[in-house]
Amino acid sequence: MNKSFVKKSGLLIIAAALILCSPVYSASKKKKSKQSSKTAAKVTEETVSAEPEVLNTQDSESIKLPSVKNQRTYFYKIDASIMADVENGSPDSIRSAMSSLRQTYGSELDEAGKVLAFVSAEIMKLVWPSQKITWDIPVVTEETPYTGALNSVRQGVFDSSTGNVDFLTTLLPALVILNNTADISVYENCENAVKAALELKADSVLANYIMACVYEKKRNFETAEKYLETAYNASKETDEIGLAYSRVLRNNGKLELASSVLGGINGGTNDIAVLKQNAFIAFDSKDYDAAELYVARVLQQTPNDLEFLLFRAKILIEKKDFIHAVSLLDVYARQDNTSIEYLVLRARVQLDWSKNTTAATETVEKALQLYPDNTDALMFAARISSETDSPVAGKYADELAERVLEKNPGNTEAMTYALDGLIQRENWQEAYTASKNLISIGEVSPTVVEKYVNICLKLGKNNEAYEYAKTRYDANPSDETLLQSYILAYSKVGNRDAVLKYIDSLMGSASAKVKSNLYYRRSYLQLTEEKALADLRSSLISNPRNSDALFRLYELYYAKQDYRKAQYYLRQVVAINPNDSSFKKLNEALTKLMQ
Repeated sequence: MNKSFVKKSGLLIIAAALILCSPVYSASKKKKSKQSSKTAAKVTEETVSAEPEVLNTQDSESIKLPSVKNQRTYFYKIDASIMADVENGSPDSIRSAMSSLRQTYGSELDEAGKVLAFVSAEIMKLVWPSQKITWDIPVVTEETPYTGALNSVRQGVFDSSTGNVDFLTTLLPALVILNNTADISVYENCENAVKAALELKADSVLANYIMACVYEKKRNFETAEKYLETAYNASKETDEIGLAYSRVLRNNGKLELASSVLGGINGGTNDIAVLKQNAFIAFDSKDYDAAELYVARVLQQTPNDLEFLLFRAKILIEKKDFIHAVSLLDVYARQDNTSIEYLVLRARVQLDWSKNTTAATETVEKALQLYPDNTDALMFAARISSETDSPVAGKYADELAERVLEKNPGNTEAMTYALDGLIQRENWQEAYTASKNLISIGEVSPTVVEKYVNICLKLGKNNEAYEYAKTRYDANPSDETLLQSYILAYSKVGNRDAVLKYIDSLMGSASAKVKSNLYYRRSYLQLTEEKALADLRSSLISNPRNSDALFRLYELYYAKQDYRKAQYYLRQVVAINPNDSSFKKLNEALTKLMQ
């Protein structure tokens, strides 16, 4: 390549640079930009460095060209430290920014300064409503992406036309997550916007708080906690952050820390929001007396608060104070008789207090019609099915519980109901798998141990049943349910005489209830019907409501075709277990047989 060509190329580059920097070109560019979008971010022309950049050509001639260092936003005239404080977004940082803005630029702000002061005030109103605005809010007439985004936020709309040219145009649309009228469709846009904002300023209190709000709305409390922890550590005095952090900690089961965070809120113990959070924390801690006191204080200040009227009924139900709970439910129903919380509580009262299984089933089926995916309704329906051995809304306990487990695989209560449904339908192999999963997750109740042992015996896994029952009983020999499970498993693998001797050794010190169970279990080891009947009668003398002994007598007399005596005992079983439809069906069949 010859030197003449290089020099000509250099001259062409210089000419192009001069054209780009000329006033004519600049004006043309501005005009086109303005025509392209009235709402686009107002970005200044690329600032030219005072120090020209040197372009070296091949013939060693030095040619100086202007270079573009950076692109500044609409607020390019505002001091960088002021912008940094606004972008941090905590109440203190915003107030500091506005103080510096006034000191630096005086009362006569240009349009950009007015917009910044206006935007800062709107952030305070929308995000930090408990905080005071300490500066004069200017009147802004110019339309900008910043004001446009805030107008959209107030309407519950995510503004995607801001251009995302800087931190504020990126983040402001996501403030719509705080608008209760915004629907679920904004969640993804908000999450993406805040992620982009955090890439620009990872330590922004405002951005971390808004991101936590997004995840809290999505019920991803673990992720929300991480962002709130960052925001809280940077701005512990901000009530909104403290309340949100406490709320998320409570949902994550960290009740002690949630209470501690709540105690540091400036609003004090009489603040209505603090009282409500304290009530929820006390309830989750099963301190129902304290929860009721907090709720009472809330209702003193806001007697028409339907949410807390219903919450008080919920507390009273936990305290077994059904009479007062029903009165509150009746009051609530006059305003709203279709809320999911109300329907589930009403069903609980009908089942636990009125013992009206039919009414409880109808109520929870109505709840599932209105809220088919509600976890509380599904769980209560599974409970009813588990206790009645009947379908609810056309599904058995295991089918209902499975829908809960799809969303929350570790829900042990749902796993237990699923196990009950499989046992009731005698699906022993699946019940075995379900019970193994349940006992593998940690400490399990004696009732679950009993179910696992029975399932193993049904599948012929006698040694497995015995080993597990013995291990659990040895760890807690005072538990009556574990003792029963152990004796049952022992009777399947042990020598008959040895088992009888062991049972007899327990009779002397056993309580009436345990003695009744021992007689019942011994009846299966007797070689004659006469001795078996004698043991069963002794069992009922110790505990007349031993449903197992009564049912065993029904079976013996039914086998002898003595149907009247069989029904005599079966009816007692039905009376003790009014919700179990399987016993009712047997009684109905026996009645027809006797006709």
